Amino acid sequence: MISITWKRLYSRKWISITTLLAFISIYTLIPFGWDKSKTATTTIQKSIEQYGRGSYDLLVRPPSSRTTIERALHMVEENYIGDSKGGISISEWKKIKEDPDVEIAAPVASLGYFRGKKVSIEFPVLNRPTRFTYQFYTSDGRKKYPLNKEKSIVYFERPHPGMIQYITNNREQQLFSSSMSVLMPENYYLLVAIDPDSEGKLTRIDFSALKKKTNNPILQDILKSYGNPPVVKVLQNRDLHIPLYLKLTVDQLDVKLPDYLTMLGLRESQWLMEASPEKIDAALSTLQKAPIQSSQTMEINLSHFQKPFDGSALALSDQFVPMLSERFVADHNTSVYYVASKLQYEHVQSVPTVNIVHHGEPPSYKKIEKKGVSMQESQDIPFLIEQVGTFSQNTSSRNRLAASPLGIYGEMKAIAEDGTILTPTTHPGSFIPSPASGVTTLDAAELIKGKKPIDAIRIKIAGITNYNEAAREKIKKVATKLLKMGYEVDVVAGSSFKEMTLRVEGIGNVKESWTTLGVAQTLTETWNGFYILTTILLILFAGFWLVVRFIFEQNTLARENELLSIIGWEKEKIRWRNILEQYMLTSIALIVSLFFLYQWDATPSMYAVAVLLWIFTLAAVALLWMRREKTRKRIYAYKQLASIFYYKQLIIPMMFVLCLALTLLAIHIAALGDAWQRSSTTSMGNYINDRTNFFRLFVAIVVFYLNTISLSEGVASLFNERKQEFVMYRMIGWTKGKIVKFLFMETFAWSAWASLAGAVISGTILCMLNVSMKWICIGIGIAVLMVAITLGSMIGSRLVQLSE
Repeated sequence: MISITWKRLYSRKWISITTLLAFISIYTLIPFGWDKSKTATTTIQKSIEQYGRGSYDLLVRPPSSRTTIERALHMVEENYIGDSKGGISISEWKKIKEDPDVEIAAPVASLGYFRGKKVSIEFPVLNRPTRFTYQFYTSDGRKKYPLNKEKSIVYFERPHPGMIQYITNNREQQLFSSSMSVLMPENYYLLVAIDPDSEGKLTRIDFSALKKKTNNPILQDILKSYGNPPVVKVLQNRDLHIPLYLKLTVDQLDVKLPDYLTMLGLRESQWLMEASPEKIDAALSTLQKAPIQSSQTMEINLSHFQKPFDGSALALSDQFVPMLSERFVADHNTSVYYVASKLQYEHVQSVPTVNIVHHGEPPSYKKIEKKGVSMQESQDIPFLIEQVGTFSQNTSSRNRLAASPLGIYGEMKAIAEDGTILTPTTHPGSFIPSPASGVTTLDAAELIKGKKPIDAIRIKIAGITNYNEAAREKIKKVATKLLKMGYEVDVVAGSSFKEMTLRVEGIGNVKESWTTLGVAQTLTETWNGFYILTTILLILFAGFWLVVRFIFEQNTLARENELLSIIGWEKEKIRWRNILEQYMLTSIALIVSLFFLYQWDATPSMYAVAVLLWIFTLAAVALLWMRREKTRKRIYAYKQLASIFYYKQLIIPMMFVLCLALTLLAIHIAALGDAWQRSSTTSMGNYINDRTNFFRLFVAIVVFYLNTISLSEGVASLFNERKQEFVMYRMIGWTKGKIVKFLFMETFAWSAWASLAGAVISGTILCMLNVSMKWICIGIGIAVLMVAITLGSMIGSRLVQLSE
């Protein structure tokens, strides 16, 4: 029996080799794919454990504090806490902090847009009478906006130290004869309140200077003059710079000091600015007509020197280069501030759009409200701002995979379509969410915002080292407890950055870095679902492919079995010969596969999967060849599709393979694309995609390869079986073209039904898996195209051979 089987395998060696290669592929690629799937899952789990946890785990906010865009997109902007209205009291925060499961509870309160002391810039004393015409500008990175009306200072000479003769139309500040100094414009930047201890633990930034007492003698004099109002101590964010520019025109004039002393009615020893405002204005008008001997206009960038709150006093050199100066004029009027509304986004489901609320220079994208009382308006002021130190947010240690949406330390920029870096201006109202330009204490927050000043509490759970399943359960437990207390709670452990495109009125499309909350949990669930689905599909495909392969082989051997029966072979002997042939092929394939697995340093589980597949193959062979078939004689002719029904024993297995392959390819492509799209929107998702792309591509190739083998074998057998039929068609007068057209229509009929069934099955499964309709259509479309090209090329090549 064995000798006969060997001879038969050799006599149909090409078919035997093809079958052997198919079984080797199954026994090798399926274990290899299964192992790669496990490896990819382990990689993802380790990546999430390593990078999934940011600075804290839970974000606790007052009820109904989610913005419209957050509810719609499940994302928050950088510095999202800015412009919030409070809702949590200090006593509530202390209660949360005392929970034994809470390691750190760091509160934060957005107070509004404040300024520090205004300081001056000093113009140089030159050797000739000069008119300085100046104007300050701010910039959003794309356009410059004037901050004051154009003003001028006309310098005549310096008769002696301490006396500089000049006149100016700037009457909004105190002037001195010892220097030509002008105050730089006021700037307003976001001030937030924190608890120095918990914030320090959370961020590893030293905020201890907020606890020190202020002993500035000038400040003490001012406080006494205004009835000792409270002092709001501020630490400046020294990493930020103010976009500030000075446009300066320098005109050398041919004028004489005595002429203008006479015009102003002053003696030689008097300062020009002692004259009345009316006479000064008349003199300035006359100077506009004075001959100009030379003139130059320049723009001086002061941004490098200027920071939020207390800026740096400057002086211009003779070459108009800005330098730090120890001599300056200051303005302590810091008790006026602004609060702003949250940005109102439109079209949040497509491209979020931000519109201008107030057209100005610069435009405002938020509703702005002025608060506080100016020192120039009243002696009863609510507070004074005093900068007592600085801090750095230390962005170098920031984990770019796991976002730490602290809400106040994000970047202060956006990127326009042309690559221009956009930044907030010196006025509140920018569409770019501002970071904390300064921090103060919770006591100051209570003074300014009332009894419930806290906008959010960032909580780090105690006893967690890695972001694994146990950590997720502990985080969930604390989150549930806080939800029952009535707070809005978000799991931000495992959050990640996403580049967001916005459409901004007056600018166009811009990109900002936003944060998706809790994305690691979503990535874990998405990949776990994809892993389970892929494993099931591989196992199903291998099992169904083997069963169909043996059914197909049975049908192919039907005529040969009939001939053996005629020459006297018993049915049992024929059956065992066929079984033995399949056993020999599959056993040889297993041995070769084990050799390949050994060469690839396979794990024990890969060997186990290969052997289990082989055992399943033996069982399938035995069951299929041992079954007894009942034959029925047909009395009536087929009314339509006669050839399809007549060759159903060959065509139905091909339809089954085609339907199964299309189903698997469609499900795999759609699930893969949907998972990729959901993951790749974040930096962590992109990282994981890069680590798992090989596995995903491998699975798609395996499914397509095995499907190609099945269809190729089926088409070859079908055409071989029908050789006599094609000869008969020619004998009755059919042309080659008519035969080709007939076969094309016949193939289209059965393949279309198989494809339709595959599309319906895959679409139903994908809908149950909550895959987006976009990717369902893409997956089915690509699968149909791949199967159609494969089957069409095979049928086409056979038809070409037939027509030759």
